[in-house]
Amino acid sequence: MLVHKILVLFISTLALPAFAAQPQAHPCDAAEYRQFDFWIGDWDVLDPPGNFVGTNKVTREQDGCLLVEHWISAKGRQTGTSFNYFDTRDKKWHQLYLDNSGNAGAFPAMAGQFTDGKMVLISDEKASTVFRWTWYVTSPGHVRQMAESSNDNQKTWKITWDSIYVDKSREAK
Repeated sequence: MLVHKILVLFISTLALPAFAAQPQAHPCDAAEYRQFDFWIGDWDVLDPPGNFVGTNKVTREQDGCLLVEHWISAKGRQTGTSFNYFDTRDKKWHQLYLDNSGNAGAFPAMAGQFTDGKMVLISDEKASTVFRWTWYVTSPGHVRQMAESSNDNQKTWKITWDSIYVDKSREAK
């Protein structure tokens, strides 16, 4: 009798509706998670005069919930990794960047939004020095990344980093 009940239970699980086997949609498929996708790629990084300053590979990971940046300076001495994600709690993008300097505070965590075709992230606005990083497409296969700092409550900004990302796959063509 017990064997019969187990067999009936086993057979009944085989007859589950087809929808039970369907994969669920990924939670990070929504449009806001795709706002920073223009930065995904394998890049050569140039300064404004066009000098090579490094490489950067940006990948989408964790089922599209995370962008991971892998930076290597031109001389290979400085490396860094950033973790970029959209947080549904505050509806903002966040970045945490760490490099091989051992100084985790060298690049403060930032948060911000995609506005007018630009991703703009800002560090703690209550800090004595506020940092603002901006990314945007300048032309197909080219992204500008610019960092600025302000020591006067964001009244004025000084550019501290300016670069153009050039898609390596487009360079070869």
